[in-house]
Amino acid sequence: MTGFDVEFPGSAVVLLGDVDYLIVAELEYERAKEKVPWMEVVKGPRRALWRKAEELCGGPYFADLSYLDFRTAMMLIEKLGAGDVSKKVRELRMSKDEEEVARISKALEISEKAFLESWKEVDEGLDELSAAGVLEAHMREFGAENFAFPTIVAFGESSSHPHAVPGRRKFSYSKPALFDFGAVYGGFRSDITRTYVPDKQPYLDWFNAVIEAINAALKALKPGIRASEVDKAARSVIAEYGFAENFQHGLGHGVGADVHEPPYLSPTSTDVVPKGSVVTIEPGLYFRGLGGVRIEQLVLSDNKPYVLNKTTVVWW
Repeated sequence: MTGFDVEFPGSAVVLLGDVDYLIVAELEYERAKEKVPWMEVVKGPRRALWRKAEELCGGPYFADLSYLDFRTAMMLIEKLGAGDVSKKVRELRMSKDEEEVARISKALEISEKAFLESWKEVDEGLDELSAAGVLEAHMREFGAENFAFPTIVAFGESSSHPHAVPGRRKFSYSKPALFDFGAVYGGFRSDITRTYVPDKQPYLDWFNAVIEAINAALKALKPGIRASEVDKAARSVIAEYGFAENFQHGLGHGVGADVHEPPYLSPTSTDVVPKGSVVTIEPGLYFRGLGGVRIEQLVLSDNKPYVLNKTTVVWW
Protein backbone atom coordinates (compact mmCIF):
# COMPACT_ATOMS: atom_id res chain seq x y z
CA MET A 1 0.00 0.00 0.00
CA THR A 2 2.91 2.36 0.61
CA GLY A 3 5.96 0.99 -1.20
CA PHE A 4 7.74 0.92 2.16
CA ASP A 5 9.45 -2.45 2.36
CA VAL A 6 10.47 -3.89 5.72
CA GLU A 7 10.56 -7.51 6.82
CA PHE A 8 11.07 -7.75 10.60
CA PRO A 9 9.62 -6.10 12.68
CA GLY A 10 7.19 -5.11 9.94
CA SER A 11 4.93 -2.11 9.64
CA ALA A 12 1.21 -1.36 9.82
CA VAL A 13 -1.11 1.04 8.03
CA VAL A 14 -4.08 2.48 9.91
CA LEU A 15 -6.73 4.17 7.74
CA LEU A 16 -9.01 6.52 9.70
CA GLY A 17 -10.43 8.61 6.88
CA ASP A 18 -9.14 12.03 7.93
CA VAL A 19 -5.62 10.89 8.80
CA ASP A 20 -3.75 7.80 7.58
CA TYR A 21 -0.97 6.44 9.76
CA LEU A 22 2.04 4.27 9.05
CA ILE A 23 3.22 2.56 12.22
CA VAL A 24 6.82 1.37 12.36
CA ALA A 25 9.38 0.39 14.96
CA GLU A 26 11.83 3.10 16.06
CA LEU A 27 14.69 1.67 14.01
CA GLU A 28 12.66 2.18 10.80
CA TYR A 29 11.18 5.57 11.75
CA GLU A 30 13.50 7.98 9.89
CA ARG A 31 13.58 5.84 6.73
CA ALA A 32 9.78 5.58 6.73
CA LYS A 33 9.39 9.36 7.01
CA GLU A 34 11.59 9.82 3.96
CA LYS A 35 9.96 7.02 1.96
CA VAL A 36 6.30 7.76 2.76
CA PRO A 37 5.98 11.55 3.22
CA TRP A 38 2.25 11.56 2.42
CA MET A 39 1.37 9.57 5.57
CA GLU A 40 1.64 10.36 9.25
CA VAL A 41 4.51 8.13 10.39
CA VAL A 42 4.44 7.12 14.06
CA LYS A 43 6.47 4.77 16.24
CA GLY A 44 5.04 1.63 17.78
CA PRO A 45 6.35 -1.15 20.04
CA ARG A 46 8.75 -3.28 18.02
CA ARG A 47 6.96 -6.58 18.56
CA ALA A 48 3.43 -5.26 19.06
CA LEU A 49 2.62 -2.54 16.53
CA TRP A 50 -1.06 -3.24 17.16
CA ARG A 51 -0.78 -1.48 20.53
CA LYS A 52 -0.16 1.82 18.72
CA ALA A 53 -3.15 1.18 16.46
CA GLU A 54 -5.28 0.66 19.55
CA GLU A 55 -4.00 3.96 20.94
CA LEU A 56 -4.77 5.86 17.74
CA CYS A 57 -8.36 4.71 17.36
CA GLY A 58 -10.98 2.95 19.40
CA GLY A 59 -12.17 0.42 16.86
CA PRO A 60 -13.91 -1.53 15.54
CA TYR A 61 -10.91 -3.00 13.71
CA PHE A 62 -10.68 -4.76 10.37
CA ALA A 63 -7.62 -6.20 8.64
CA ASP A 64 -6.56 -8.26 5.64
CA LEU A 65 -6.08 -11.31 7.84
CA SER A 66 -5.43 -13.78 5.01
CA TYR A 67 -2.40 -11.77 3.87
CA LEU A 68 -0.71 -11.84 7.29
CA ASP A 69 1.30 -14.63 8.85
CA PHE A 70 -0.71 -16.83 11.21
CA ARG A 71 0.80 -15.43 14.41
CA THR A 72 0.07 -11.81 13.47
CA ALA A 73 -3.46 -12.56 12.29
CA MET A 74 -4.28 -14.41 15.52
CA MET A 75 -2.84 -11.56 17.61
CA LEU A 76 -5.09 -9.02 15.86
CA ILE A 77 -8.11 -11.25 16.39
CA GLU A 78 -7.31 -11.90 20.05
CA LYS A 79 -6.11 -8.42 21.06
CA LEU A 80 -8.30 -6.19 18.89
CA GLY A 81 -11.17 -8.44 17.85
CA ALA A 82 -10.27 -7.67 14.25
CA GLY A 83 -12.67 -8.64 11.49
CA ASP A 84 -11.49 -9.92 8.12
CA VAL A 85 -11.68 -7.73 4.99
CA SER A 86 -9.34 -9.88 2.89
CA LYS A 87 -12.00 -10.56 0.24
CA LYS A 88 -12.59 -6.83 -0.33
CA VAL A 89 -8.87 -6.07 -0.38
CA ARG A 90 -8.35 -8.91 -2.84
CA GLU A 91 -10.95 -7.39 -5.17
CA LEU A 92 -9.42 -3.92 -4.90
CA ARG A 93 -5.89 -5.16 -5.58
CA MET A 94 -6.88 -6.87 -8.83
CA SER A 95 -7.48 -3.54 -10.61
CA LYS A 96 -4.46 -1.21 -10.88
CA ASP A 97 -4.58 2.58 -11.17
CA GLU A 98 -2.34 4.61 -13.47
CA GLU A 99 0.43 5.03 -10.90
CA GLU A 100 0.54 1.32 -10.15
CA VAL A 101 0.66 0.43 -13.85
CA ALA A 102 3.43 2.99 -14.33
CA ARG A 103 5.53 1.39 -11.57
CA ILE A 104 4.98 -2.13 -12.91
CA SER A 105 5.93 -0.89 -16.38
CA LYS A 106 9.10 0.71 -15.04
CA ALA A 107 10.02 -2.52 -13.23
CA LEU A 108 9.49 -4.36 -16.51
CA GLU A 109 11.57 -1.84 -18.44
CA ILE A 110 14.45 -2.37 -16.01
CA SER A 111 14.13 -6.14 -16.38
CA GLU A 112 14.09 -6.11 -20.17
CA LYS A 113 16.97 -3.67 -20.46
CA ALA A 114 19.02 -5.80 -18.06
CA PHE A 115 18.25 -8.97 -19.99
CA LEU A 116 19.30 -7.57 -23.35
CA GLU A 117 22.53 -6.33 -21.79
CA SER A 118 23.12 -9.68 -20.09
CA TRP A 119 22.62 -11.63 -23.32
CA LYS A 120 25.77 -9.98 -24.67
CA GLU A 121 27.68 -11.82 -21.94
CA VAL A 122 26.02 -15.22 -22.41
CA ASP A 123 28.21 -17.57 -24.42
CA GLU A 124 29.21 -21.22 -24.68
CA GLY A 125 30.35 -22.56 -21.32
CA LEU A 126 28.74 -19.94 -19.05
CA ASP A 127 26.87 -21.72 -16.23
CA GLU A 128 23.38 -20.98 -14.89
CA LEU A 129 24.48 -19.45 -11.59
CA SER A 130 26.87 -17.08 -13.32
CA ALA A 131 24.22 -16.06 -15.86
CA ALA A 132 21.74 -15.37 -13.05
CA GLY A 133 24.35 -13.24 -11.30
CA VAL A 134 25.02 -11.23 -14.45
CA LEU A 135 21.29 -10.64 -14.98
CA GLU A 136 20.69 -9.57 -11.38
CA ALA A 137 23.71 -7.25 -11.43
CA HIS A 138 22.36 -5.48 -14.52
CA MET A 139 18.90 -5.16 -12.96
CA ARG A 140 20.51 -3.40 -9.99
CA GLU A 141 22.55 -1.26 -12.38
CA PHE A 142 19.42 -0.07 -14.17
CA GLY A 143 17.48 0.81 -11.01
CA ALA A 144 15.94 -2.31 -9.47
CA GLU A 145 15.24 -1.86 -5.75
CA ASN A 146 15.17 -5.61 -5.38
CA PHE A 147 14.39 -8.76 -7.35
CA ALA A 148 10.75 -9.74 -7.78
CA PHE A 149 11.60 -13.39 -6.95
CA PRO A 150 14.64 -15.69 -7.08
CA THR A 151 15.93 -15.51 -10.65
CA ILE A 152 15.50 -18.69 -12.69
CA VAL A 153 18.11 -19.58 -15.30
CA ALA A 154 17.84 -23.07 -16.79
CA PHE A 155 20.05 -24.38 -19.59
CA GLY A 156 19.50 -27.48 -21.70
CA GLU A 157 17.67 -30.32 -19.95
CA SER A 158 17.15 -28.14 -16.84
CA SER A 159 14.62 -26.06 -18.77
CA SER A 160 12.21 -29.02 -18.50
CA HIS A 161 11.61 -27.99 -14.85
CA PRO A 162 9.09 -25.11 -14.55
CA HIS A 163 10.73 -23.87 -11.32
CA ALA A 164 14.32 -24.83 -12.02
CA VAL A 165 16.99 -23.66 -9.59
CA PRO A 166 20.19 -22.32 -11.22
CA GLY A 167 23.16 -24.64 -10.92
CA ARG A 168 26.35 -25.41 -12.81
CA ARG A 169 24.82 -26.62 -16.09
CA LYS A 170 26.49 -24.75 -18.95
CA PHE A 171 24.98 -22.80 -21.80
CA SER A 172 25.10 -24.20 -25.34
CA TYR A 173 23.71 -22.69 -28.53
CA SER A 174 22.52 -26.17 -29.48
CA LYS A 175 20.03 -26.44 -26.56
CA PRO A 176 17.22 -24.31 -25.05
CA ALA A 177 17.99 -21.68 -22.42
CA LEU A 178 15.21 -20.36 -20.19
CA PHE A 179 15.35 -17.12 -18.18
CA ASP A 180 12.57 -16.15 -15.71
CA PHE A 181 13.20 -12.94 -13.76
CA GLY A 182 11.79 -9.65 -12.54
CA ALA A 183 12.63 -6.39 -10.81
CA VAL A 184 11.02 -4.31 -8.07
CA TYR A 185 10.46 -0.60 -8.61
CA GLY A 186 8.48 1.68 -6.32
CA GLY A 187 7.22 -1.34 -4.39
CA PHE A 188 5.79 -3.01 -7.51
CA ARG A 189 7.09 -5.99 -9.46
CA SER A 190 7.58 -7.27 -12.97
CA ASP A 191 7.65 -10.85 -14.22
CA ILE A 192 9.07 -11.94 -17.57
CA THR A 193 10.28 -15.19 -19.12
CA ARG A 194 12.29 -15.57 -22.29
CA THR A 195 13.54 -18.82 -23.83
CA TYR A 196 16.26 -19.14 -26.42
CA VAL A 197 15.71 -22.07 -28.79
CA PRO A 198 18.06 -23.46 -31.45
CA ASP A 199 16.96 -23.35 -35.07
CA LYS A 200 16.02 -27.03 -35.22
CA GLN A 201 13.34 -29.52 -34.24
CA PRO A 202 11.73 -30.33 -31.91
CA TYR A 203 12.44 -26.96 -30.32
CA LEU A 204 10.82 -24.92 -33.09
CA ASP A 205 7.52 -26.78 -32.72
CA TRP A 206 7.55 -26.15 -28.99
CA PHE A 207 8.28 -22.48 -29.55
CA ASN A 208 5.59 -22.02 -32.19
CA ALA A 209 2.97 -23.75 -30.02
CA VAL A 210 3.73 -21.41 -27.12
CA ILE A 211 3.61 -18.30 -29.32
CA GLU A 212 0.26 -19.30 -30.83
CA ALA A 213 -1.10 -20.03 -27.35
CA ILE A 214 -0.12 -16.53 -26.22
CA ASN A 215 -1.90 -15.00 -29.21
CA ALA A 216 -5.04 -17.04 -28.50
CA ALA A 217 -5.04 -15.88 -24.88
CA LEU A 218 -4.64 -12.24 -25.92
CA LYS A 219 -7.62 -12.54 -28.24
CA ALA A 220 -9.71 -13.95 -25.41
CA LEU A 221 -8.58 -11.53 -22.68
CA LYS A 222 -11.04 -8.74 -21.90
CA PRO A 223 -12.54 -7.17 -18.78
CA GLY A 224 -15.27 -9.34 -17.29
CA ILE A 225 -14.10 -12.65 -18.73
CA ARG A 226 -13.58 -15.63 -16.46
CA ALA A 227 -9.89 -16.23 -15.92
CA SER A 228 -10.42 -19.93 -16.64
CA GLU A 229 -11.70 -19.05 -20.13
CA VAL A 230 -8.46 -17.25 -20.97
CA ASP A 231 -6.53 -20.29 -19.80
CA LYS A 232 -8.78 -22.52 -21.90
CA ALA A 233 -8.11 -20.49 -25.06
CA ALA A 234 -4.36 -20.99 -24.72
CA ARG A 235 -4.63 -24.61 -23.61
CA SER A 236 -6.73 -25.50 -26.67
CA VAL A 237 -3.93 -24.37 -28.97
CA ILE A 238 -1.37 -26.41 -27.03
CA ALA A 239 -3.65 -29.45 -27.34
CA GLU A 240 -3.94 -29.01 -31.11
CA TYR A 241 -0.17 -29.33 -31.29
CA GLY A 242 -0.41 -32.57 -29.31
CA PHE A 243 1.37 -31.17 -26.26
CA ALA A 244 -1.51 -31.03 -23.76
CA GLU A 245 0.28 -33.23 -21.21
CA ASN A 246 3.37 -31.03 -21.35
CA PHE A 247 1.61 -27.84 -20.23
CA GLN A 248 1.77 -28.42 -16.50
CA HIS A 249 0.70 -25.15 -14.86
CA GLY A 250 -1.84 -22.37 -15.11
CA LEU A 251 -1.60 -19.81 -17.89
CA GLY A 252 -0.78 -16.88 -15.65
CA HIS A 253 -1.49 -14.69 -12.64
CA GLY A 254 -1.85 -11.11 -11.53
CA VAL A 255 1.26 -9.03 -10.79
CA GLY A 256 1.54 -5.98 -8.55
CA ALA A 257 2.91 -5.43 -5.07
CA ASP A 258 3.34 -9.22 -5.06
CA VAL A 259 4.64 -11.22 -7.99
CA HIS A 260 1.77 -13.71 -7.65
CA GLU A 261 -1.64 -12.25 -6.87
CA PRO A 262 -5.18 -12.53 -8.21
CA PRO A 263 -6.62 -12.93 -10.72
CA TYR A 264 -5.20 -16.41 -11.34
CA LEU A 265 -5.53 -17.70 -14.91
CA SER A 266 -5.91 -21.45 -14.52
CA PRO A 267 -8.42 -24.20 -15.37
CA THR A 268 -9.87 -24.22 -11.83
CA SER A 269 -9.85 -20.46 -11.16
CA THR A 270 -13.12 -18.78 -10.20
CA ASP A 271 -11.64 -15.28 -10.68
CA VAL A 272 -13.08 -12.78 -13.13
CA VAL A 273 -10.54 -10.51 -14.83
CA PRO A 274 -11.40 -6.84 -14.12
CA LYS A 275 -10.43 -3.83 -16.17
CA GLY A 276 -7.05 -2.54 -15.06
CA SER A 277 -5.67 -5.90 -14.00
CA VAL A 278 -2.05 -6.64 -14.92
CA VAL A 279 -1.59 -10.34 -15.62
CA THR A 280 1.02 -12.68 -17.01
CA ILE A 281 0.36 -14.78 -20.09
CA GLU A 282 2.97 -17.54 -19.80
CA PRO A 283 2.24 -20.88 -21.45
CA GLY A 284 5.07 -23.38 -21.12
CA LEU A 285 5.95 -26.82 -22.45
CA TYR A 286 8.24 -29.22 -20.58
CA PHE A 287 9.74 -32.45 -21.86
CA ARG A 288 11.59 -34.54 -19.30
CA GLY A 289 15.23 -35.08 -20.16
CA LEU A 290 14.99 -32.86 -23.25
CA GLY A 291 14.17 -29.32 -22.18
CA GLY A 292 11.34 -26.86 -22.30
CA VAL A 293 10.04 -23.52 -23.56
CA ARG A 294 8.16 -20.84 -21.63
CA ILE A 295 7.45 -17.32 -22.84
CA GLU A 296 5.86 -14.78 -20.53
CA GLN A 297 4.22 -11.50 -21.49
CA LEU A 298 2.92 -8.93 -19.02
CA VAL A 299 -0.48 -7.64 -20.12
CA LEU A 300 -2.85 -4.89 -18.99
CA SER A 301 -6.52 -5.87 -19.18
CA ASP A 302 -8.30 -3.03 -20.95
CA ASN A 303 -10.97 -2.71 -23.63
CA LYS A 304 -8.22 -4.17 -25.82
CA PRO A 305 -5.42 -6.08 -24.04
CA TYR A 306 -2.23 -4.05 -23.93
CA VAL A 307 1.10 -5.88 -23.82
CA LEU A 308 3.46 -3.95 -21.53
CA ASN A 309 6.61 -5.65 -22.85
CA LYS A 310 8.71 -3.55 -25.20
CA THR A 311 11.09 -6.30 -26.29
CA THR A 312 10.18 -9.05 -28.72
CA VAL A 313 10.11 -12.73 -27.81
CA VAL A 314 12.97 -13.36 -30.28
CA TRP A 315 16.02 -11.28 -29.47
CA TRP A 316 18.96 -13.34 -30.79
